[in-house]
Amino acid sequence: MTTKKMGYEAKLYYGAAGSTASTLITNSRDIKYDTNPVSGDTTVRGSGSTPPIRTGRTVALEVSLTFSMLQKSDDTTLTALLAASRTGAPVALRVIPATGGTGLDADCVISASAGMPIGGEQTVDFTLVSLNDDTRTPLLNS
Repeated sequence: MTTKKMGYEAKLYYGAAGSTASTLITNSRDIKYDTNPVSGDTTVRGSGSTPPIRTGRTVALEVSLTFSMLQKSDDTTLTALLAASRTGAPVALRVIPATGGTGLDADCVISASAGMPIGGEQTVDFTLVSLNDDTRTPLLNS
C-alpha cells in the first residue's frame, strides 16, 4: 500500500559543523529543499547547414534550502542559527522528507531574514548560502 507523505512529516535537524546534525528543529515551518543539476554546454556547430541542437552534460549539483522559524525569545536553536548566520560560521543541517527518507546532510553557511508584519507573527527565514566542504563532504542522498 502506498503511503502519501504530508509536509509536517519532514524532519529538519541542526548541529555543530563537522558532524551529522542531530537536534530536531521543532520550531520550523515551510521547509523547501531543492537539488538542481548544473550543465556544461557541449553544443557544436556541425556542418553549418542547420542550427545546432543545444546539448550539455551535468558538471555539478546545486542545492538550495530555505526554512522559517517563529521568533521565540527562549528558543536556543533559533539563537544558535541566528548567531551562525551573523558570523558566517557553518552549521550542520540535515533534511529528510519523512522518517526513513533520505535528503541533505551537510555543513552549511546560512543567511537570515526577519519578517515583522504589522498584522502577524514575527518569523525568521533562513536560506542556505553555501555548502562547506572544509569539515566534511556534503551528502545529498543521506
